[in-house]
Amino acid sequence: MNVLILEHHVPTAELLETVVTGLAPGIRVHRCSTIAEAVRAWHRYSPSLLLSEWSLPDGSALALVRQIRAQDKQLPILMLSAHSDKETVLTAARLGINAFIAKPFDVALLHRRLQPLLRTDADPGRPGPPPLDRHLAEAATGSIQLPTDIDQQTVLALMERGQELSPAELARHWRGQAALSARLLDIANSASLGRAGKPIGKLEEAIAAMGVEMALNQAFALSLDISRALADPRLGERARHHLQQAEQVAAIARAMALSLGQEGAAFYTAGLLSRVGELGVLRALQDYIRLGGAISAQQIDDSLSRWAADYGNRVKIQWHLPLPLRELIGAVHLLKKNSADRGPLLMYLAAMTVAGQLEQPDILRLMRRVGLDPERWQRPAPRP
Repeated sequence: MNVLILEHHVPTAELLETVVTGLAPGIRVHRCSTIAEAVRAWHRYSPSLLLSEWSLPDGSALALVRQIRAQDKQLPILMLSAHSDKETVLTAARLGINAFIAKPFDVALLHRRLQPLLRTDADPGRPGPPPLDRHLAEAATGSIQLPTDIDQQTVLALMERGQELSPAELARHWRGQAALSARLLDIANSASLGRAGKPIGKLEEAIAAMGVEMALNQAFALSLDISRALADPRLGERARHHLQQAEQVAAIARAMALSLGQEGAAFYTAGLLSRVGELGVLRALQDYIRLGGAISAQQIDDSLSRWAADYGNRVKIQWHLPLPLRELIGAVHLLKKNSADRGPLLMYLAAMTVAGQLEQPDILRLMRRVGLDPERWQRPAPRP
């Protein structure tokens, strides 16, 4: 199912994408920033829904709407505009625009208005899901999503305090939220790279770059996506395991960095995101079940083994994570041969600490090489 978003303001486009992808599994979003791009995307993807800003850098979106309505009277169209005067609303109605929302918009209202426009109920004539491997391959080429269980009421409570919250306070509150952290880094880097080319690798910096209000809106949009929760208990159990591993690596990597006089935030972020590949695969498997597919426990484990590294690599690129952060994340799983950079070495040692592998001679040598006392970091080996 394809959805076309026409919005030139990157943070707003990212917010719209978050809301749309939460409506149903299998949604592919195609974002455009100009009318010319949108015309090409409309012809290429035959979308099931169009969300568009009223005014674009190359003119009014009404030109696109007129072109679409000349050939397609049924495509649902939702228009967003900073102008909500009577004439604007009447113009939208005359052109067959299905819904109109004034900007700045309320995320919950947008979610409610979109639900009847995008039919997500089961279609008896719709073919069954594809083979599992094909589904995972197709999901990997789109916008990879992660499971999350963000509580709406908690976010709403934070939104009520939005005026008094600083980026640092919000970052501390969301410190353990891997999916949310990754999404905010993605959005901040999309805007930052397009504007100044400076990558962002820390959650606090990402929140500061986009503003507390936009960060809270993104969190609330994620909380509305009930499909992000892993309803299958087998998937949920595996997700909890990988999240626990990521949180432990994050905490130890940060502590190791601080013990050596280094700033620990980047190490914590890298550890927290070190299992995004596994989480992305688990979310894709949950989507497959929602599409009517059946999966055995062996298929779950095989899918994780086969696809987690690919999903993780794609996420790091797709979400515009800066290269130094990507290298820290990658070192959790594989240390480059003859690596001399202390950062990746610390991440690797943190992962080995969680795995209970510090007694290996080569690991002990690495510990001493970076200036860490092996006895301080010894942990019991994890149970199988």
